Amino acid sequence: MARCPSCATDNPDSSRFCGNCAAPLDSGGVSADTMTMARPASAPPSRHSKPSSTTSSADEGRFMPGTLLLDRYRIVALLGRGGMGEVYRATDLTLNQPVALKFLPEDVGRDDRALQRLLDEVRIARQVSHPNVCRVYDIGEIDGHRFLSMEYVDGEDLASLLRRIGRVPADKALEIARKVCAGLAAAHDKGVLHRDLKPANVMLDGRGNVLIADFGLAAVSGQIQAHEIRHGTPAYMAPEQLAGKEVTVRSDIYALGLLLYEIFTGKRAFEAASMAELMKLEESGAPLSLTTMVKDIDPAVERVILRCLAPDPRNRPVSAISVAAALPGGDPVAAALAAGETPSPDMVAASGETEGLRPRVAIALLAGVAIGLLAVAWLTGKTTALDKIPFDTPPDALAVKARDLARRLGYTQPAQGVASGYATDGDYSDWLAKSDPARTRWANMGAGQPAFIYFWYRQSPRYFAPRRELSVDEDLPVMDVSGEVEVSVDTAGRLILFRSVPPQKEEAKGPPPPADWNALFAAAGLDPAKFQAAEPQWTPLAAFDTRAAWTGVYPAAPKIPLRVEAASWRGQPVFFKLVSPWTRPGRMEKTATGAAARARELLELVIIVILFVGSGLMARRNTNLRRADVRGAARLAGFLCAANAFTAVLSMYHLPNDGELTQIAYALTEALFQAAIVWLLYLAVEPFVRRRWPRTIVSWTRILSGKLRDPLVGADILIGVAFGLFWIVILELAFVHDQARGGVPNPGGVDQLMGVRFMASGLIGQLTSAIGFAFGTFFLFFLLRM
Repeated sequence: MARCPSCATDNPDSSRFCGNCAAPLDSGGVSADTMTMARPASAPPSRHSKPSSTTSSADEGRFMPGTLLLDRYRIVALLGRGGMGEVYRATDLTLNQPVALKFLPEDVGRDDRALQRLLDEVRIARQVSHPNVCRVYDIGEIDGHRFLSMEYVDGEDLASLLRRIGRVPADKALEIARKVCAGLAAAHDKGVLHRDLKPANVMLDGRGNVLIADFGLAAVSGQIQAHEIRHGTPAYMAPEQLAGKEVTVRSDIYALGLLLYEIFTGKRAFEAASMAELMKLEESGAPLSLTTMVKDIDPAVERVILRCLAPDPRNRPVSAISVAAALPGGDPVAAALAAGETPSPDMVAASGETEGLRPRVAIALLAGVAIGLLAVAWLTGKTTALDKIPFDTPPDALAVKARDLARRLGYTQPAQGVASGYATDGDYSDWLAKSDPARTRWANMGAGQPAFIYFWYRQSPRYFAPRRELSVDEDLPVMDVSGEVEVSVDTAGRLILFRSVPPQKEEAKGPPPPADWNALFAAAGLDPAKFQAAEPQWTPLAAFDTRAAWTGVYPAAPKIPLRVEAASWRGQPVFFKLVSPWTRPGRMEKTATGAAARARELLELVIIVILFVGSGLMARRNTNLRRADVRGAARLAGFLCAANAFTAVLSMYHLPNDGELTQIAYALTEALFQAAIVWLLYLAVEPFVRRRWPRTIVSWTRILSGKLRDPLVGADILIGVAFGLFWIVILELAFVHDQARGGVPNPGGVDQLMGVRFMASGLIGQLTSAIGFAFGTFFLFFLLRM
């Protein structure tokens, strides 16, 4: 054993540097050899071999040419020796193809750790399948000597080429650099760190192919032990690796920078006579400028190499793909597609334009967006019903009117639960469109009666418990609490509906007193003298002892008949309703049960099953094949979950008790469910888009990578907004044309009438719904195509 003069650690006699502190164990300079294994010695003849002579020269290695191993491999020649063993060219007689056989050095061939390293090399190398990575086939054993069979490259290694010709010509150097980046990126994509990237481990064959070889020191990221950090070739180690701190993807990027420096200049970036000198040179900063050695080198090449050689890992490129993209003319996406590979998300994000729109184009688009917004605002005023209906009374004032009416009718119990909102009467617009052919049939909207948009108000002696619905509306939760009241009025505050729940238990007080309906008629803006008594037809849900009905017409629309239905319990009104020709008895309507309805329900069920089962299977397959963008899917799902939860919190009915926690739990559950669906669809669909049309999602991938200020992202968003506004203007013009012919006015979003938080909730909800709908549509599209 050789004792380290610096830290007193015992090292194998074959070691040149200490495995603990990397201090030199002899007086030699820094070598380019991998400092992990001893040099091989000759091996005794194998009982499985058939040597052509009884001796072998040192140049022929332990196996003579013509030797047959395991009745399958015939040795052709020794290709080379190194710290990791001997490599032979052989012929696989079973498959009739050339292979390379790599044997451990004889003196360490029986070392458990060395054998484990060989097994690890096979296991890790098999994870990486790429045209620019040397393939490893299998592992075998001959008389205790382990070897692995791998792809034979009929060419030479890059180190030999550089010694022979000096630097590589610029165009060829760029080609080699891109292919090395592609192979290294494929390894990193599987979580594999090479840890020994150097010219001697890059092979070039006669057809110009470039392959990264020798994964003997490769390891899975995050699984490298502290004592293994310094394993490798010191001359091609990153500063943090030499210091024994860490080895990461960016450590391989540093080695890539040293390799590229040597390819383009023919010289090493740092020449040092000792480990201490090498560490000092690397930590001091940039090496000698490339332009001082190669006059015609592209400045972009020097910039990317110097970025790779930054002493601080945080200042280096994040991936080998970003290095390839920064090289002149680099297009790693095209290279991946040509090789039949699916480009990684990082590769897609690094591709495409790096600049946004030209100033003139951007200014023109911004002006177009501004004009489009003004046009949409003006056209919307022509088409929406909100501009045709008077909203002189704000919602808070309408709620006060409704509460005062309830008090005048005897419902004076303090209210704990209060809710209100706007709604539209779609039955009215459908009836009017069918019954009145005149183009002026919507003129009564300006009078607010009959009410196309109305305001409802509910109060209860208890707090409402909406549960999973999260919000309170006209019908949910069901009115079942004594003293609960609902009042609906038009936008001018005229009564449309009143209903309440009488006491559940009450002592008998003799005959019921007569009810005074005048207060209700006055609240509805109706003159009782203009109405005739009629037989009641509409039965309320609440208990009653008196019913009454009247017929007449709407004061503001004398051509439309009106029926008033009322009921009371012991003289107190429990029901008052304006019944129009379009009012439907909803409790009596039957659910559609015909063949068409059943077919529609079956189709919906089939689509849901296909979405869940199909997307689940495709997502699982993409994940197992390591094609899925798991990080992007998680970020998208996280955004949607947060957005949906925020939307629910804005619009939900809030409670001043522990029921609020239940509401929030329901909101989070729903948000997580919706996010999980999109997450599943994204894992299922996105890899196919990235494989077939990667350039269409460059901006999208950059957004998921957090590059919100990227010029291309901004340009695409601006173009998308301008395009979207263009189509909105077209649709609004179509609405204007339709309404000029008597079409139904667009009711718009009535929730925005309730305030800013409801408006914000609607806008965010539309965004999340659009994303979910888009991925669902894309999934069905790809499913049909497959």
